Amino acid sequence: MLAICRYFYAPFLRAKKLNFLNRAESKIGQTPSRNRNGFAMGHFCVWLVFGTVFYLGHELDRIFGLYLLLVPLLVIPALIASCAFVIGLVANLWARRWRRLMSVVAAPAVTIGLLAASTHYQISPEWIHFQLTRSHYTELVRNLPGPSPKYQEWDWGETGGAGSANIFHSLVYDETDNPLNRPEQSGHNEAISSARPCGDHFFLVTDTFQ
Repeated sequence: MLAICRYFYAPFLRAKKLNFLNRAESKIGQTPSRNRNGFAMGHFCVWLVFGTVFYLGHELDRIFGLYLLLVPLLVIPALIASCAFVIGLVANLWARRWRRLMSVVAAPAVTIGLLAASTHYQISPEWIHFQLTRSHYTELVRNLPGPSPKYQEWDWGETGGAGSANIFHSLVYDETDNPLNRPEQSGHNEAISSARPCGDHFFLVTDTFQ
């Protein structure tokens, strides 16, 4: 009886097995269909790169003395981000991919919002630079000779050049908390000076010569 059942069901089992193998083979090598209407991170990456370069532009100029080289450094990412925005906007409007269109519009909005927030809360690259190197300068202050009140100034570079304002940056340690009243003040009479406190008698001082 068992042999008879095997005889009649064997073709059915073989057909079922072949059907399963064919379906498995058809799936091998297939790539899953991409959701063309998904939220695109590429636009955010492009705009965040541009925002980062724009945010650090002044700091890069101060450290490396870029001057005119700063112009293409800012313009090229701006052009790339603008072209990506226009192309993405038109293409997704035409194809009615609304989610992807939202990512195209949101990318510059988020970037501008982050830049505005950093300006509002005064989180400048110079301030970040000092926070990262605070322990080094604190150690230098401990080793300053002479009695209190102590005063020390470190050159932090300059920006500008011929035909534009020259801006000199300094990190000042002044225990009197009056960094603009410097010993060599006579050399800064023609400058527009400003000081930003950073805590523990440290100040970021900027002298602008027109």
